[in-house]
Amino acid sequence: MVIHELPLSNAPWQQVQHLLDQAFPLPPRDVFERVVQASHRTQRLWIATSPDGSDLQGLVMLSPHSKGGHLENLAVAPAARGQGVARALVERLLTDSAVDFPAMISLTTRIPDFFSALGFQVLGPLDDASIAMVQLLKPAFIPTTRS
Repeated sequence: MVIHELPLSNAPWQQVQHLLDQAFPLPPRDVFERVVQASHRTQRLWIATSPDGSDLQGLVMLSPHSKGGHLENLAVAPAARGQGVARALVERLLTDSAVDFPAMISLTTRIPDFFSALGFQVLGPLDDASIAMVQLLKPAFIPTTRS
């Protein structure tokens, strides 16, 4: 797998929409569109592709703010699940987000165990049954897996 960061303006939108349709079959189905419409102009996107670039295997977005950002829309194609794509995408986002300054990365999720294993701390539940989580990063973050 190869992971690239792309500006949203260069995203392979047809492949992105197909991946999201597969990854999020239940409502609300327009989450990605809502995030893009409400995002900062500096929205960041990482994608995982097959080595030849023909298949989009996964993506993750970051909505930056002055203290780091909010992780959005981690999605992995069903055929690529169980191959470490999600972990690799999140670790790359964390590494790239802590290059020059301490950062705080927040997220909401329905899979808190996955993110806990990557060092995120639970803040608490939200009314929509998702869990709010956060991770504080130091410069030159090096991903560690917790057992």
